[in-house]
Amino acid sequence: MKLFLKSNRVMETDNRITVILTHLKGGIAGIYAQRKHNELDKELGTQNWEDFIKEIKTTFSDKMKTTDAK
Repeated sequence: MKLFLKSNRVMETDNRITVILTHLKGGIAGIYAQRKHNELDKELGTQNWEDFIKEIKTTFSDKMKTTDAK
């Protein structure tokens, strides 16, 4: 995604978030993307880019890796 955003010169935070959400399809990713789109449609402001990245990493991290390592 980073390469896609950079090569297509997607610089605005709203546009970057929209592009990423558009690529999340099916299963949990699709549900998350739809919920996030709805959430962002209701808000007047823009979500902070760093907060969005943290949210994505937390939502889709492999929690079992941590469990397996213990």
